[in-house]
Amino acid sequence: MKYFNWDQTWLGLIIGFFTPILVYILYYFFVYDTGLRSMNVSLCVASNLIPFYFYQKREKFNGLKGVLISTFVWAGIVVVLSFFTNYLRIG
Repeated sequence: MKYFNWDQTWLGLIIGFFTPILVYILYYFFVYDTGLRSMNVSLCVASNLIPFYFYQKREKFNGLKGVLISTFVWAGIVVVLSFFTNYLRIG
């Protein structure tokens, strides 16, 4: 498999879904033990800017569409968590 087509919506969805999870795992292992517990999950969703820029610079608009859709799904999850639980309270 010499050539892989990165311009696919499903691939953008997968990358956009797992990037915030990976950033949150890295945060948990490196920062959580130091006492900085006011991290907000919405900052992890902002990590989707990395694949967003990757797709935008290379003009891969189908993959960009997948990353954007997954970012909106994550934003909906953050809104639901912030209104209906105490999980995202700072402090």
